Amino acid sequence: MKSRNASRILFVLLGFIIALLAGAKVSAQIRLNEIEVDTPNSGAEPCEYIEVAGPPNTTVPADVFFLSIDGDSGQLGFVDYIANLGGLKFGSNGTITIVSKSDTCFGRNFPRETKLVQVSSIAMGFGAETFLLAKSANPKKLFEGQDLDVNDDGVLDASLGLTPIDGIAWIVDSGRNKTYGGAPVIFKGTEWPDAATRFKGEASAFKASAWYYGEVAPPENSTSYKGPLSSNFPQGGKLTPGAPNVGTAQPSRTARN
Repeated sequence: MKSRNASRILFVLLGFIIALLAGAKVSAQIRLNEIEVDTPNSGAEPCEYIEVAGPPNTTVPADVFFLSIDGDSGQLGFVDYIANLGGLKFGSNGTITIVSKSDTCFGRNFPRETKLVQVSSIAMGFGAETFLLAKSANPKKLFEGQDLDVNDDGVLDASLGLTPIDGIAWIVDSGRNKTYGGAPVIFKGTEWPDAATRFKGEASAFKASAWYYGEVAPPENSTSYKGPLSSNFPQGGKLTPGAPNVGTAQPSRTARN
């Protein structure tokens, strides 16, 4: 009987270890893929969305979050928006697309191949902001309005147990603003982008050159970029909500307006 119980315990432990390793493998492949943080000509933000990429038809491990973190002086480290991705399953095209259900983006359609997640609202921050994917060992401490950097040193507080996975950031003033979790700055200035897109086939985490960005042309449901554009903006670059990204990285060019 003891031998049988020991075998059961060993079997459970092996299953637990296998699940942990599988979860770690999926976490290592999750990437922030595309974001729209500002809707053209609108007081509300009906067409904001967050797109995350990963292995098709796999499940995001528990306690993986998307965080929009304020980097402005006076608000350093505060969570402007948070989404719990744990337990969500990537669609057959390897994407999860988070949209608002309280403020519909009329006329915008999402492919069946994405996992479409409707949340009560989305309100990512403006100005200096870090857009971060991270796994937390203390998920109950994470909520909108939480200060992740109590001493304002630009480092995520250790008590939160956050392990960054991927992200990007933009700032207004490098002397006064902060970024978090190792997210690279892809834009610096006062007219921050409306949206940003990862280059097709570029899977490197925390890599500034893996992204291009720009303003979004009207109408509200538009997927077209307009100037000013990033210096590396590709021919045919556009937003692709819930669909595979387009645009291949080319040698840097002068920014276009």
